[in-house]
Amino acid sequence: MTLVTYRKLSIHKILFLILLLILFFSFYTSVHAQSRNENFILGFNVTGGMNDVLHRSGSEEGKTVNWKPGIMAGGGIFLENMFTSHFGIHSGLYYAYHETELEFGDTPDAQLTSRNHSIIIPLYLVSSFGNNVRFDILYGLTYMHIFYNTMSNDNDSTNGIQFINYNQFGFGLQLRLSFALNRFTYIYAGPHGQFYFSNVIDSTDWRDYMYNIQLEIGMLFKTF
Repeated sequence: MTLVTYRKLSIHKILFLILLLILFFSFYTSVHAQSRNENFILGFNVTGGMNDVLHRSGSEEGKTVNWKPGIMAGGGIFLENMFTSHFGIHSGLYYAYHETELEFGDTPDAQLTSRNHSIIIPLYLVSSFGNNVRFDILYGLTYMHIFYNTMSNDNDSTNGIQFINYNQFGFGLQLRLSFALNRFTYIYAGPHGQFYFSNVIDSTDWRDYMYNIQLEIGMLFKTF
């Protein structure tokens, strides 16, 4: 089997699994709506955008530090409980990949690429407007656990988890525009951003705050 053939089969498997997921959620929410009087929303998404770090130098050494914007990508699943037609609560479980560059002065060996793999758990409030076309505002707290990190340059690579604060706490804001495909199923897109107020690098005299700005695309499945 050639590499091209293998990649095509992998893409077909992923698309097939996504289709099964859509059919399962659609069936589950339609049956659940007929059997119970509960206002839940299930969903999943993919996301991609920019990752960067806001630097605040607190010493002479900190003034040599410079972060460059990088990329972020990920996706996950979520659940919302709508207390009323306009207000609810949102949480989920997401995987995220972050990549950015860190420089210490002009020394080539001190120019590092940081790559994070993390799990993100938000706890947002939801303000919702509309029905067939919905506009939602999600806002609240977010927790990120970085479970793997590498820091590398042209000559070397190391496990950087020992140098960073792998538990990050922050807040997030998301705008979501959704369009109904049927009574229970919506497709949506919108911007989403998070800012973390935990220092990125552990035990330094300066402060570094990670933030993300991304576009999120996904599907919603209502039970009401």
